[in-house]
Amino acid sequence: MKSVARLRAGLLFPLLTMAGAACADPTGTPAVAEREPTPAAQSTEAVSLTLLGTGGGPGGRKTRAGIATLLQVGGRNYLIDAGEGVSRQLAAAGLRDQEIPVVFLTHLHDDHYAGLPALATFAYTLRSKSLNLIGPTGTNQLRTALADLLQVSASIRIVENRLPLTPAQFLTASEYGQNPVYADDGVKVTAIVNRHFRFAPDSPTAVNKSYSLRFETGGKVIVFTGDTGPDPRVDALAQGADVLIAEMASYTDRTLVPPMILKHMDEEHLSPTEVGKLAARAGVKKLVLSHVGVVGDADLAEIKRHYSGPVVLGTDLDRIDL
Repeated sequence: MKSVARLRAGLLFPLLTMAGAACADPTGTPAVAEREPTPAAQSTEAVSLTLLGTGGGPGGRKTRAGIATLLQVGGRNYLIDAGEGVSRQLAAAGLRDQEIPVVFLTHLHDDHYAGLPALATFAYTLRSKSLNLIGPTGTNQLRTALADLLQVSASIRIVENRLPLTPAQFLTASEYGQNPVYADDGVKVTAIVNRHFRFAPDSPTAVNKSYSLRFETGGKVIVFTGDTGPDPRVDALAQGADVLIAEMASYTDRTLVPPMILKHMDEEHLSPTEVGKLAARAGVKKLVLSHVGVVGDADLAEIKRHYSGPVVLGTDLDRIDL
């Protein structure tokens, strides 16, 4: 089986252990388990990743949809971030909006949830039973705002289509706390705060956190850096991962931002050098680049100068089988 296979529209619907101490959030602020933890690591079902959207940052891109990744374990679907165009990309991957029951949000920059309104409203209109949002502080606020948005159309659809639920009943949310932040019979999810936000401790904005996520399933481990600068906590989370999905700000990306954003790019994103060093320190088996902009040969060469394993420059709808 090829490790990366490009999905095409019209495909049939396609059928993530750390020691306890390493799983705890060093800041003491990681979430409530969505369900009772079960031995997900014993699952033997097929595991795959689909890079629905690989674009990083706000605004549209010609060849990349907004950041969104689909994890499939057997017949269960888990969405990590929901950037612009996610509904369309799900269709291109052979899935319907109502087949996504849960969305994990790494942080609440708009490029990570810009596609959520379309996904949610279409799933609701097409009679999905529920959509569960799991993310950092602010996710409950996002759910409330999203329900209000859906209600505009729902006030019509409920009458036309006799929909059984209101948007407020359809949408649920929980915020990261004690690990694992989620567990079912398919996966166990660990979330740790990373270094994408550096607000003054006394700032009201300091309540906002950005997270990296570790999914464990069937003896396989998949880690998402989310957006982050270099951080030893991310190194620990990614130890021994089968796949590390890493963001990156390339050399070219840095030249394309206004001066006031340079410090953010340098300290709160990963350069090609830092991505390669992270993958090497963590001993991951495969590195996949997603949430990217303009990536050139020099960027990839710099990564490979530090990391000797396989490197995949993600493109939209790439599929990775584990």
